Amino acid sequence: MPRGHASTGKSIIAGFLTWLIPGAGHLYLGYRGLAVVFFVAISVPYWTGLAVGGIKNCVNPWSNHWLFLAEMGTGGYTTGALLVNVSESDFKPQNLKDPKYLNTLEPDVRGRYLRYMSYYPESDVAQIYLAAAGLLNILAILDAITRAQTGGLPTFYHELPKAPEAAPGGGA
Repeated sequence: MPRGHASTGKSIIAGFLTWLIPGAGHLYLGYRGLAVVFFVAISVPYWTGLAVGGIKNCVNPWSNHWLFLAEMGTGGYTTGALLVNVSESDFKPQNLKDPKYLNTLEPDVRGRYLRYMSYYPESDVAQIYLAAAGLLNILAILDAITRAQTGGLPTFYHELPKAPEAAPGGGA
C-alpha cells in the first residue's frame, strides 16, 4: 500500500463500504487480511445475536432506541433486517413495547411470528450481541477512513524532520 495521502472521496467510500458490510472498506483499500478479520469479528456476533433473539424483537427501533442506534453501526445488516421486520403488514413490531401485544393477535398470525422471536433473557443477550457488533463496526469504519487518509500509516505516525546534510569536504 502506498504511503501517500488519499483523497477525501476514497475515505468516504471506504467508510461507507465498511458501514454496509464489515471489512468491505478494508478490502477496497487492499487490506485483505484486515478485511477478513473485521468481517468475521463483526459478522459472527451479529448473526449469532440475530439467530438467538430473532428479527422481530432484536432489530426493533421502537422497543429500545439506544440499542438499535448501536446496531445501526452495522448499517447494511441492520437495514436489511429492519426491512424484513417491517415487511409483514399484519404484525407491527413497534407494538412489541407492550408485552401483551402478542395476545391481541389472531392465533394463526401469532403462530407465524413466534418463530421469528425469542423471549427474555435470550432477547436481551441477543440485543447486546447486535449492539456490540455495531459498535465494533464503528471502530472498523474509523479505521478504514484513517487508513484511506494516511495511506495505511498509523494515526500517531509523523514524519521526522530531515537532518541537514553535511557540506562535502567540510571537516571538523
